[in-house]
Amino acid sequence: MTAAAMDPPRITHLGKYRIEAMLGAGAMGVVYRAFDPHIERHVALKTIRHELFESGERESLMARLRNEAQAAGRLTHPNIVGVYDYGETLHTAYIAMELVSGQGLKQLLDAGRPPELATALDWFAQLLAALGFAHEHGVVHRDIKPANLLVSAQGRLKVADFGVAHVESSTLTLAGAMIGTPCYMSPEQFTGEPVDGRSDLFSAAIVLYQMLTGCRPFAGASQAEVMRQVMHETPRMPSACNPALPPALDDVLIRALSRLPAARFQTADALRQALADALHDAQPLPPGGAAAAGDDRTILEAQPVKATGPLASGTGSWRGESLPSLTMWPAVMLASVETQLAAQIGPVARLLVRRAAARAANAPDLPALVALLAPHVPSDKGRAQFVAAFAEGSRAGTTHGAASSPQTSRFPWLGAEEVHAAALKLAVYLGPIAHIVAKREASSATSLRALHERLAATISNERDRARFERDVGL
Repeated sequence: MTAAAMDPPRITHLGKYRIEAMLGAGAMGVVYRAFDPHIERHVALKTIRHELFESGERESLMARLRNEAQAAGRLTHPNIVGVYDYGETLHTAYIAMELVSGQGLKQLLDAGRPPELATALDWFAQLLAALGFAHEHGVVHRDIKPANLLVSAQGRLKVADFGVAHVESSTLTLAGAMIGTPCYMSPEQFTGEPVDGRSDLFSAAIVLYQMLTGCRPFAGASQAEVMRQVMHETPRMPSACNPALPPALDDVLIRALSRLPAARFQTADALRQALADALHDAQPLPPGGAAAAGDDRTILEAQPVKATGPLASGTGSWRGESLPSLTMWPAVMLASVETQLAAQIGPVARLLVRRAAARAANAPDLPALVALLAPHVPSDKGRAQFVAAFAEGSRAGTTHGAASSPQTSRFPWLGAEEVHAAALKLAVYLGPIAHIVAKREASSATSLRALHERLAATISNERDRARFERDVGL
């Protein structure tokens, strides 16, 4: 609904609206600049293509457009494109909505000019404000992407296109359908599982990653490749893609892109607050973003990137990465903590352990490290298991319960403890699902080495597979 006219309109009126110009066209519809003579204001008129309307899909197309009107029409918010009216004619249906003078975020990013850090965070805060409001009112957008985000001439970001939104108590969308745009879809959208607001936040985090780095975290030549990356790979750290970024943003974005919804930030406000905390040297974002604060808007400034060095000679390189100075921490201890945490939350554990250990690099204290990391485990049961693994008197790297004591194995060739230990190592790369995978492969493995080889084959990323093979001694 940008106000840059393209071709002259082919129609002159729709209902009471006088058509003035065509603003854009897509596979499904055409958007016009129109004038409402009754209240004398300009609007954007979104219509269904005439040829589609007569293709036998009339009812489904009208249902989708009505769904958009229903979803956006119940949301009155400065960061959501307003919907004024819905109408139908013999040859089409239309929505009259707010006319936004500006550009689409997609056009801005496609031009190869990523916004400055402060601008990107400002727009993202506004996006979170819109999503938080929508989620509180029972609406999940389900297709957050740059093409559906508009930036006005005044710098206000607005969310548009609720055509595939899910509205509580609505029967207009199909449960279990894979809906969305592949490069911005959450794992649960790919699998057709029910989605909630956390799916929107996953997609929003992809948009922020793209604004900050100039590339998407999941990008492949086909939908299948994108899906594989979303379901099985951890994206590169944003600061590795753009060294000018504060490393503090890495923690927040990688958690926001967790495969498990329970491991992500649960609300838009929680994600907003995490960003503000990560950039603690700047003033926190206002609840509605900088644009909502008027002339006294708060700007988050990038912190200087601090140089980091590898572990001191003799301690070994932990996971082969360049880390802050952790020479006082035994590498084996950190690896054990990472393994236990990864069993609960997946590969992001590596980053979280590194960051937490760096905060106490000069005075290593295992209980303090565990206390710092425990809040990242979303479930009460998982958190208790993680803490118990390092409780006084327990053997680090095991959990309390059946797996920590000798027992009769359910596997013909292996002991239960061997399978459990292999699952913990695999969890660093696959997350909690590693325990299911390990049990499945153990039922067919004739030796511990065979089990390790079968588990290595489940890791799609070659570098991660090599690390796993090194960890288990292959």
